[in-house]
Amino acid sequence: MTVAPGLPGGAREDRRFRPDAEAHRRDAPRFCPRCAAALGLATEFWEAEERRFYCWCSGCGWAGEITPGEGGVRGHEPEH
Repeated sequence: MTVAPGLPGGAREDRRFRPDAEAHRRDAPRFCPRCAAALGLATEFWEAEERRFYCWCSGCGWAGEITPGEGGVRGHEPEH
């Protein structure tokens, strides 16, 4: 383990999780699909083989799931 810059209290980074952490930072949604404000929360979880992000926008109060994929992203609401 190495000391990770920016982690509180000199916390140590476990190198086994580095690829997952880098993928999360790269792929996590950054903007609200409703109002385009910066998202206040993007928590990643897995459902079967799909990566999903539960997101919350502090700007408009929107909350929902975003699933990244090859053709872009898919939200949890049905198409209109």
